[in-house]
Amino acid sequence: MAAPTASGSQLLDRAALLLDLIADGTSEGATLKELVERSGLNTATCHRILNTLVGHRLLARDDKRKRYRLGAKMFIYGARAARGPGLISRCEMSLSRLRKKTGETTHLMARHNHDSLCLDRRDGECVVQTLTGSIGGSVPLGAGPGSIAMLAFLDREEQEFILRANEPRFAAFRDLAADKVWRLIEETRARGHAVDIGELIPGIAGVAMPILDETGVPVASLGFTFLCAKIVPGLVENYAALLRAEIDLIERRS
Repeated sequence: MAAPTASGSQLLDRAALLLDLIADGTSEGATLKELVERSGLNTATCHRILNTLVGHRLLARDDKRKRYRLGAKMFIYGARAARGPGLISRCEMSLSRLRKKTGETTHLMARHNHDSLCLDRRDGECVVQTLTGSIGGSVPLGAGPGSIAMLAFLDREEQEFILRANEPRFAAFRDLAADKVWRLIEETRARGHAVDIGELIPGIAGVAMPILDETGVPVASLGFTFLCAKIVPGLVENYAALLRAEIDLIERRS
């Protein structure tokens, strides 16, 4: 097979950029004007690539509102990937065991560019509000214990790069700013797990721990979300110990 031409590679990069911009935006999608401004592409090029992606059902176009959003094929690909022999399948039993032992909501998060994405979860006995909402939901890295657990164990240069990119997005979260994220990173590295006690969502607590690959780089996190009212002395530490035991099993399977 012939190597892709430079123009073909550039076109693929631009298409991927537009997909990322739409995926990282709101559920309402984005207009052509918004995508031109955010991508730096000229209008004609952006419009041509968008039309191609629509033709392949990677994007859907709302002609009435003149907005683009992710298409049906993207969700099909996501579902197929989730069934594969990867991270989700390695963590399924751990999520279920943790939920059964504690009755709490458990979740598996993974890094996607500058975001923390919910790959899987088990709902607890008590319905609790979570930052990501459901499987497939995401938050910027730095928001919530599931994302802090991963961010804290990246190298300093990468942490700085991510925080510079995400700082404008922190304003959407309660009392969150870059200096606070740096403090959470230091605390998480010191104790080995991330904790939030009602700071981002009043009345809701969370604890999470990173899952590392064979090189020691965090690829995901496992965590609990629960009511602050349930907290008694030693509970957070107990939940962290349960996470540690399951993550040891997961990392041995990798």
